[in-house]
Amino acid sequence: MPSRPMSLRRTFRLWLTLLLLSIGLITAVASYWLAGEEAADYLDNQLRQIALYVWNVPTGFHTDIVAPPHDPEDDFVVQVWDAAGAPVMSSTPPVAIPRGGITGFSEATVNGEEYRVYTAIDRFRTVQVSQQLEVREELAADASLRATIPIALLIPLSWLVLNWLIGRIIGRLDRVADKVAEREASGIDPIPAAEAPVEILPLITAMNALVQRLQAALAQQRRFVADAAHELRTPLAAIALQVGNLKAAVGSDGRLAQRLADLEAGSHRASALVRQLLRLARFETAIDGHPDRPVALVPLVMESLGRFAPLAEHRAIDLGLSQEAAPVIEGVAEEVHALIDNLIDNAIRYTPEGGTVDVILRADGGRPTLEVRDTGPGIPDASLPRVFERFFRAGAPDSEGSGLGLAIAKAAAERNHIALSLRNRTDRSGLSALLVFRTAAPPGTI
Repeated sequence: MPSRPMSLRRTFRLWLTLLLLSIGLITAVASYWLAGEEAADYLDNQLRQIALYVWNVPTGFHTDIVAPPHDPEDDFVVQVWDAAGAPVMSSTPPVAIPRGGITGFSEATVNGEEYRVYTAIDRFRTVQVSQQLEVREELAADASLRATIPIALLIPLSWLVLNWLIGRIIGRLDRVADKVAEREASGIDPIPAAEAPVEILPLITAMNALVQRLQAALAQQRRFVADAAHELRTPLAAIALQVGNLKAAVGSDGRLAQRLADLEAGSHRASALVRQLLRLARFETAIDGHPDRPVALVPLVMESLGRFAPLAEHRAIDLGLSQEAAPVIEGVAEEVHALIDNLIDNAIRYTPEGGTVDVILRADGGRPTLEVRDTGPGIPDASLPRVFERFFRAGAPDSEGSGLGLAIAKAAAERNHIALSLRNRTDRSGLSALLVFRTAAPPGTI
């Protein structure tokens, strides 16, 4: 199963989140390390200053001063020994930290507690000041926390701001994508690049060039089809005329008459195919100088029903109209008429004898709609996406038709901005073709 491609917006958000979290983590670690180094230097200097102070105090000073309430772990341990190594004094409560042998800093462990120790020695006495390392770690942690809290608060704010900026940037791409999606298949105007970021201008330029090449190729193909169909009309008409003459000359010869009938049927099918190709070529050509006009829909529907009523009666098909509205739409009357003819003809053609074809005219949500509903076999669900392709036939291989009818209907609908959709009926077998029209603008409006 192929993986779903990740969008640029999601990718930017993911990397932005990872970047901000990394910045926060690196900042916290760096703050803790720097705060620890600064606290160590500051407290080491305190140890040295206290030792120098005690050094200059007479040996017999009193240590019974009562300190205010505080955490005993924060106390400094002060110890003094005489020249012989006998204890002279110690802070309260006393901690048996071994006397150092040289002047300077060292570390010691007593009763599971680690201490940072500064020792000052001369030939008369030894002064030693100690402090628990846990105090230093707490100071470093507190300092790093105070430094990290503002950054931790700024991270979500930065995420929101940058996410908003990303949305604005991606929004420009979305607008370009919307303009591309809104384009019609026959549109030849270049994709606008005014709002596009500079980075995707080469892509838009390449897409515009590709659209122009595709339009040129399609126009060439349409011209070829139209020219070929037009050139075939004359020889096919001549063949039909000669077949008629031969039928009159053959008379009652049954075998030749049957062959001529087959030839005549083939000539008629070829002529019908040529007419469809010409109509398709015309409908697929962009409208130039042929503006839409208000078109009364009911007369077109009534005329189409009258045209196909004999065929429906011949096949014992109940062809009826249900009219709930009499809308006026925008379009080209001849092309809308051809579209309605095509759908009714297609419904009658694939509905078995004794079936029903209903034409329903109504307004849904303020927009005129026309539905042609039959009781035929319908179209397999797998074939529905392809029914508008040229020469695609969803029915049996021996069924009537050239596979161009629905392609012509789709082309006529697109030319007149009509939404055409097909779906199988759910209440019974059959197909439903739905047209959704544009309502004509009231007189005097622009």
